[in-house]
Amino acid sequence: MNRKGFSLIETVLYIGLLAILLPSFVMVTLGFVQKSEVVDPKIRMEEKVAVIFSQLQYELTGAESIDLTGSSLGIDDSSFVFVDREGVTVTVERTADAVSFLEGDQFVNRLTWGTVAGSEWMTDADMDAEVWNVAIVRDGGGVLTGVNVLLTLRGLNPDGSPYRDIEFTADTTISLQAFTTEL
Repeated sequence: MNRKGFSLIETVLYIGLLAILLPSFVMVTLGFVQKSEVVDPKIRMEEKVAVIFSQLQYELTGAESIDLTGSSLGIDDSSFVFVDREGVTVTVERTADAVSFLEGDQFVNRLTWGTVAGSEWMTDADMDAEVWNVAIVRDGGGVLTGVNVLLTLRGLNPDGSPYRDIEFTADTTISLQAFTTEL
């Protein structure tokens, strides 16, 4: 006898196997998607903080002076002023920015890099800079030797709800050169 195609029993067996395997596949796929939704923003935050700290380190190791009187240091909403290697006064601070989300506008604290030429955002619109704390570091003789920077970013939800459960905190100390003066 020449058989072509599938019998009804074979078809029912295949459908049964598919019904057993498909939920497991769907659960694994959903788990992966949910995990990537949490991991991707955290990696973006880590990368953003690394870029900010790298830029600060580059600029501060060649800075002419640190303006201690023009800065507000040692608080979670610090304002940090210094004169870079080209003699340009730079202010790094937290600034509230209205960002549009699906549910409406929301104010987000973002870091800005400001000079006389203008300001630019250092953090993304979906990252709230909760803590920007800059403190000076002195040696035993009271000489300014470095700057300690603490930055905490918190991820915002694109659907308009206030926060994801994603937060990243980084703390670093940047050494200053001997020629850097304090104002």
